[in-house]
Amino acid sequence: MTTTAAATADKPARISKEDRVALAAIDVATALPGKWTVGRGRTRDQVADIVCLATGVSVGFRPVPGPGVWRYRLIPGDFPRELHDVFRWYRRDKLPVATFAVSTSATEVATHIHQRLIPAFQQWLGRAQTALRDRLETQARQYDARRQIATQLEKAFPQAPEPARIYYVADDRMSITLTMPIDDALARIPVLAQALSADSATTAPSTPPETQETT
Repeated sequence: MTTTAAATADKPARISKEDRVALAAIDVATALPGKWTVGRGRTRDQVADIVCLATGVSVGFRPVPGPGVWRYRLIPGDFPRELHDVFRWYRRDKLPVATFAVSTSATEVATHIHQRLIPAFQQWLGRAQTALRDRLETQARQYDARRQIATQLEKAFPQAPEPARIYYVADDRMSITLTMPIDDALARIPVLAQALSADSATTAPSTPPETQETT
């Protein structure tokens, strides 16, 4: 029994892929410019992450799944919570990542993080923030337009049994539904027709009057 225990103690511990990736994170953090700290990873599938103490930029280390594949993937983050719901831009504009073999030099990985991965991530954040601003501005325009249209329609159609229903269609266009008695609608047809044709009448190119030849 003593012999067996001694043999087990002498047997070297097996190092997993996760262990090697975590050790690589330590080496990469040391090779990066500035002061970085090493953590246990932001998500369940990240075995480690490094965080810049000056800027707060973080990079996660995620092992690449598969037997015999000794690689890991770098995942930059975190990004602000308000950007989580910026609709469909995320699928069109993928989060920048990079994959390295476990045996890759820490200096090479650090250089890629510093020169390419972090700048690409900052550009990615910039595009996301622009998309969010554009969406908020569009929503504000829609709200103001609905409010102004509803106010004017209430004054123009005081006898309408139901308020006008206003919908946003697309490209800054609105759909308006008015409900009113038939007689009232018939009486207002000329005014509505004139209002609807006003833009085309004012923007139509003017044609020069025909000249008559004099003899």
